[in-house]
Amino acid sequence: MPCKLAIPTMSLGHYSAGHSLETRLNAAQSYGYQGVEVCWEDLEAIASQNNCDDLSIPTSIPVPPIGPFPSRSQIAAAFKIRSMCQERGIEIVCLQPFMQYEGLLNRLEHESRFSELLVWIKLAHILGTDMIMMPSSSLPDDQVTADLDSIAEDFQKAADAGRREQPPIRFACESRCSATRIDRWEFCWDVIRKVDRPNFGMCLDTFHMAGLVFADPVVPSGRVPDGEKAVKMSMQRLVKQLKAHRDKVFIVQMGDARLPDEPIVPGSPDYDTKQRPRMVWSRKYRLFYGEEARGAYLPIREIAQTIFNDIGFEGWVSLELFNSRMDCRDPKVPLELARRGAISWRKLANDMGWWPIFPPLSTGTV
Repeated sequence: MPCKLAIPTMSLGHYSAGHSLETRLNAAQSYGYQGVEVCWEDLEAIASQNNCDDLSIPTSIPVPPIGPFPSRSQIAAAFKIRSMCQERGIEIVCLQPFMQYEGLLNRLEHESRFSELLVWIKLAHILGTDMIMMPSSSLPDDQVTADLDSIAEDFQKAADAGRREQPPIRFACESRCSATRIDRWEFCWDVIRKVDRPNFGMCLDTFHMAGLVFADPVVPSGRVPDGEKAVKMSMQRLVKQLKAHRDKVFIVQMGDARLPDEPIVPGSPDYDTKQRPRMVWSRKYRLFYGEEARGAYLPIREIAQTIFNDIGFEGWVSLELFNSRMDCRDPKVPLELARRGAISWRKLANDMGWWPIFPPLSTGTV
């Protein structure tokens, strides 16, 4: 299939800032988004509403009778979200983010997380999606093994649980520049090959692909020395490793970022002793693709050229955003962010040479 436009629900504003999921889905529909990544915080927020337990749960919705079980309010919330999306012609691409799972040294905690994953699998079915996003863990070093074989075994356990479902559930593993172990796509690909399951693949996130080898939020320039060369070599490896296996790329997340207000070092306002600087940066300063006027500075166009034109990826492209605007209580935020994303999508289509093969949005929506 050609590339299809999606966005995470939280990238249109946070529920905690007063932006209802209905408002955000309306904004997504207005600007031609074909799919959304449903974020756990939204499912939990709807499940916590006083009237959620009173919602009827149709018998046609699959609710497996064995294993760890979602609460009635979670089931009702998942059904409600599914219905809201269907009413707007929006597909649910995945449920995300299931994280801090792989390689836990505390195996009792691992079993607890695995039980939670089984709940997520059931909720994914109810939502009508076949995919769960699994960003790589960012826990402290002393909580996560460095043994990739052990990490792969944990992911195999998850993949096998997903394969037993009908239809099977897929898992998209995402390397993150702020992760404890899987902090670059190469490590993610190594793990995927070790897992060796058809329903276990990769999420390529352009921000994270550049965030380690090109960017450094602790220095004034925001750049790693020879970062351009490092990105070029990384993209050469990406083509060599993934062109013949592009079916293992389940989803692409597009995003860029600006420099932090000041280097994220001890004494700076953004510094957090409990989070790596790249994690702080990634949560507060991200932008949509092509937003150079807002300070975007990562080499995302080169990365996108590799993914779409050199490797030939086709499928869901999700515009992931994290910044302080999502926490603003201004009711205009969802439409504003949806519009910015739509403009970004048009720029991506133009930069990748997709016109006029499949125009990404109908005329006049931007």
